Amino acid sequence: MKKAIVLVMTFITAISLAGCTLGQSKKSSNAQSFSNNSLKAKNFQLKITKTTVIPAGETGNEFGKKPIFAIWYTIKNTSNKKVTPVSAASVLHAYQPAQSKKRLIAAPLPDEKLASNYKVNIEKNHSAKGSMAWNLYDTKSPIKIYGVKYGTNQTIGIRTYSIK
Repeated sequence: MKKAIVLVMTFITAISLAGCTLGQSKKSSNAQSFSNNSLKAKNFQLKITKTTVIPAGETGNEFGKKPIFAIWYTIKNTSNKKVTPVSAASVLHAYQPAQSKKRLIAAPLPDEKLASNYKVNIEKNHSAKGSMAWNLYDTKSPIKIYGVKYGTNQTIGIRTYSIK
C-alpha cells in the first residue's frame, strides 16, 4: 500500500513538474524563498511544522530497511492554480551528508492518516496538512533541505537539521 502511494506521489510530481514551466512569466511579486521552516513558492506557501528521524521498523517506517527523516507541513494555496499537498515534493530536496551533497531518496509517507489528503485540490487561500520522508544514508550527518524554485532546481534557501 505504501509503495503504491509513493508511486502515485512520484507520478503526480512528474506531471506537475512537466506542466509548471508552461506560461510562466517573470514577475518580481512572485519572489520565492525558503527560510525558518517557511517556503514561499509560485502558487503556494509551505510551513514545516515537525521533523523527526524514524528508525526502520517503527511506526511511520514499518517496512523500511533504513531510518528515514520525516517532515510534516502545512501547505496553503495562494493562487487560482491546482495545488495539492504533494506539490511540496516539487520544491523540497534533501541531501546527506551535507559535505558530499548526496541527494536522499524519497521514502514512503510517514503518516498514513494524511495519505487521503494528497489527492485533494486545495482551494485558493485554504490549507492542508501533509508529510514526506527520505531514506537516510547514516544517522550522524545532518540533513540539508533545499528549497528550490517551483519548476526549476534553482536553490531559494537551505535549512540544516541535526540528527539527535
